[in-house]
Amino acid sequence: MSATGHIRRSAIAAAAAALLSQSSMSASVAGTVHHSSPGTPTVVQEQHVSVQTLLERGALDEAVQRAENERDNPESTYLAAQAFAKMEDGDRAGQQFARLQETGDDSWKAIGESATLAISGNTGGAMDAANRAIAANGDNAYAHYQLGLIASRQNNFQRALAAFERAIELKPDFAYAHYYAGLASQRIRQTAKMSMHL
Repeated sequence: MSATGHIRRSAIAAAAAALLSQSSMSASVAGTVHHSSPGTPTVVQEQHVSVQTLLERGALDEAVQRAENERDNPESTYLAAQAFAKMEDGDRAGQQFARLQETGDDSWKAIGESATLAISGNTGGAMDAANRAIAANGDNAYAHYQLGLIASRQNNFQRALAAFERAIELKPDFAYAHYYAGLASQRIRQTAKMSMHL
């Protein structure tokens, strides 16, 4: 078999392992060895579909289930709340945001408070809490993302764009930050920036 055939076969094996992982909702396929030809094993690396990936794919129920298995991870809790919000289940979203307020991390506490206040319609208080989240940990991409969401609600799209762009700098794979940065750019008619994000 040619080198191209070996690569193709390895890619197919990796894709099959990923599909098995997704369909069975198992967390990983770790250390599986496939032999592309005698004496040349190919190790399929651990496959893990994150809460973020599931949310971004629109697999909202699966995102919530995965987050439930990661209860100690505030990022997963925040993303589960976002999934509930997309399912228009404000009560359950609020429960997840309240859980964030019980963490030992000041940034995540403030993010949870900001989101809870936003649900109740208090965007001024939500903005104050988002600013506190950033002050507590300026390297938390979700703090900047939360501020961007609140700034958008306040129709302050310039500030929203800056917050979403900072979230993207810190977490370049965060598709929703790119999406909302594109929308904010559109609102302030910065088409060059809009095309970078949408």
